Amino acid sequence: MHPAQKGTATMRRASWIIGVALAVAACTDITSSTDLHTEGPPMIEQVRLIERVSASAIATVFAFGTHRQATANDAHPVTTASATGNRLRIIMDELLRGNNLEEISCRDVVDDDAYDRVPLGATPDDIARCSVAQDLLPERCPGSNSRSVCICHNENGCRVDGQPIAVGEPVGVNDRDQDGAADNTRFVAGAVAIACGAGGEISVRTDLDMSYWTPSGNQQKPAQGGFDALGPAIVLVPQGALPTAVSCGVVFSPDVVDKDGNAVCAPPDGDIASGCDPGDTSAVAFSVEPLRFFGIAISANAQSRTAALKIGANVPLDPATVANITVTQDPETAYTDFTATLGTTTDTTDEITIGWTAAGGLAPATRYAITIPTTVTDAYHQPAPEAFTVAFTTAAN
Repeated sequence: MHPAQKGTATMRRASWIIGVALAVAACTDITSSTDLHTEGPPMIEQVRLIERVSASAIATVFAFGTHRQATANDAHPVTTASATGNRLRIIMDELLRGNNLEEISCRDVVDDDAYDRVPLGATPDDIARCSVAQDLLPERCPGSNSRSVCICHNENGCRVDGQPIAVGEPVGVNDRDQDGAADNTRFVAGAVAIACGAGGEISVRTDLDMSYWTPSGNQQKPAQGGFDALGPAIVLVPQGALPTAVSCGVVFSPDVVDKDGNAVCAPPDGDIASGCDPGDTSAVAFSVEPLRFFGIAISANAQSRTAALKIGANVPLDPATVANITVTQDPETAYTDFTATLGTTTDTTDEITIGWTAAGGLAPATRYAITIPTTVTDAYHQPAPEAFTVAFTTAAN
């Protein structure tokens, strides 16, 4: 379980069991103590994310919507969202059906993975009865009960500890600590996604283990947590980096709804008084920083003649595009005795290593330049705004 979720584990379990989470009374008065509004479709009030302020500085801001306590530095259109390490906090004006946002862990594969959604109307008691010992499951957690969870959905059956489980029979909730609740949850694939490009054609992979739904919070900024404690909220974490230099938004699955079955929408600037059409979240938009390259520990005037050079990128690159890199030697003559290989430094950055193949390496006291063309792209096939060139002079000996 993600560390940020542990402190609210009990409340989050209630979000899976919609009969519990949505039984909370939410006022419609915008001056209420909860600031939740159940009238009309569920609306996105704010989206917080990490903005790249400079090459070495970032800040978390409202990229959509604002807050009565926010300043211009806190809330503004974002054109350089950080491509790496980002996470979107999508703050709603009311509770959603948590069953369609998170699923619980089972003892083994039940469909295409070992997670299953909690049926609508289920309660914590239903989770507990499907958490009992394996030999008790057929009686306590029968598949014929519409509120049973972790039931085998595979036509060819399932297996637990090598034992066959027929389709429609219980696999059991993964409850190793025997507290009557699932040991872990995971965000439902496709429930909420980041879509980029003019037509949303670039679908960003979501980290299902790090993303989560938190039904707690309201529009009152607490002393601890600040704006990042506003809620209820979906915390959406990309898997790896975002595509660079492109506009992005958020897309909700049609089955992510409030207690009345209304789909999510985003009003202009997050102003819920303006309203919005259910299912339309197009008002949420931000742009991501460009692909950047940079030389790593390259000496401008006394570079080693034999040591390989490294050029870093701020995001993972498409390996198939790492080609057509050029090296020139004064006076601007092509130099071909080199290799260019791609390596991964972290989950969210890459680097290109330039190695020298001529005997003795480069010529002494000579100026060289390495150029990375715009045909080298990030993992989503997005190019840098311009070619990158780094120049250096080799040592005299």
